[in-house]
Amino acid sequence: MTSASNESHRRSLLVIGHPGHELRVLGWVTQEKPLVCVLTDGSGGDEIPRTKQTRAILTAAGATTGPIFGMLTDRQIYEHMLAHDGHLFEDICERLAQVIIDQRIEVVVSDAVEGYNPTHDLCEVIVRSAVQIANARQSGSIRHYIIPLMGDPRSLGDGTEYSSVEVMLTPAQFQHKIDAVYDYAAHAGATLQQEAEDTFRNFGKEAFSREYLFSPTLSGINWERRFDAGKPYYETYGEKQVAAGRYQFVIRFREHILPLAKQLDEHAANISARAIGSHA
Repeated sequence: MTSASNESHRRSLLVIGHPGHELRVLGWVTQEKPLVCVLTDGSGGDEIPRTKQTRAILTAAGATTGPIFGMLTDRQIYEHMLAHDGHLFEDICERLAQVIIDQRIEVVVSDAVEGYNPTHDLCEVIVRSAVQIANARQSGSIRHYIIPLMGDPRSLGDGTEYSSVEVMLTPAQFQHKIDAVYDYAAHAGATLQQEAEDTFRNFGKEAFSREYLFSPTLSGINWERRFDAGKPYYETYGEKQVAAGRYQFVIRFREHILPLAKQLDEHAANISARAIGSHA
């Protein structure tokens, strides 16, 4: 485990699937003032975007919004997943790679694969591929870290040992973070309010006084085995919503997310091979 101060000189990029995820690393955002990209507008089932709230939080923290910021509604990104539309995600991947190169980014932080929401999971894959492409094109050594969004912020909870960067928050930063979570949830609706309450009750607020950026270890073979022990939460939740008549389809890991992840891995590998070949 290393201190965040070791990373403080680096140009940073935060890429998250939904507005609000920045709250998990608000201390780091305040300290590092990264460029921030958000894949969706966080509109969810009620179709009310949350980008305005997130933009205000980032502006107050001194961070900058990037060229990808709420470009898709939640409904749209799910439709692309169901349609196996890998081209959209390849395009996002390449756009992020260009942002990394143009802004001379050295550290990229993203959502992690946790099986809670397919957008969160795909976010890690997209960013991993973007970092691979950027590294190949400029012969760089960009670091990619992931953050847990569900559960204990001190662990990814899958039994795997990860190296991590520890971010120390001052008492004022910690209190600001807790206040920001409550304020955001109050404006975002009952679902996020309940998630915030459950998380604080299960792990204690003190667990959020430090933040951890984890080095991802997932590879293609790990993707194949990721949910062998049981379905990801978004499948079981989707099945209940379909049964209740709220959804028409269920997004499934092996049918939808895994093929897209493999396509992105292959896309990044092909571009990287060409880029490395051009340097030879």
